[in-house]
Amino acid sequence: MCRHGRPSGSDRGVSPVIGVVLLVAIGILLAAVLASLAMSFEGKLREPAPAGGFEAEYVASGGDNAADRPYVTITHEVGRTVDGDNIVIRDESGNSVTWSDVWTGGPEVKSGEYVHLDGFDSDSALDPICAEGDTYRIILTDDDGDTLKLNTWEAPSDPALPPGSPSDSDGDGVPDWC
Repeated sequence: MCRHGRPSGSDRGVSPVIGVVLLVAIGILLAAVLASLAMSFEGKLREPAPAGGFEAEYVASGGDNAADRPYVTITHEVGRTVDGDNIVIRDESGNSVTWSDVWTGGPEVKSGEYVHLDGFDSDSALDPICAEGDTYRIILTDDDGDTLKLNTWEAPSDPALPPGSPSDSDGDGVPDWC
């Protein structure tokens, strides 16, 4: 110490050096904590659910369908391209088909593509539409089989076959197979 009570010039440099060392140590410690947190979340990240939606159009009269069978056309309206095996259509009885089973447009489903469902031919695993409230569920899954999205279509009315339809022998508008 100097004679005036102030530190000498050789003692002044120690405090800034200690401050810098502490500041660097705190920075390294924060970086290590953040890196540790980031690495622990890496295994929990998942691919987001596909964005998009499905629209359904119901034709209760069966117009333009073989034997006037009532049907629903489900269209992949918007969203990314999806593997057709990852779209499952299930009826209320638990029967199901994949989009690939009923779509002949290739293995991938693009926006604007559709399937025609009536419970016959390629989708005969599904129950046919016989009454208001009959339901088809559209389920998207990822490659691990986890459900990502679920849409439900419900028949808004009973079938209404046209008079003289070959599928309505008693003329009540309800198909004979119901």
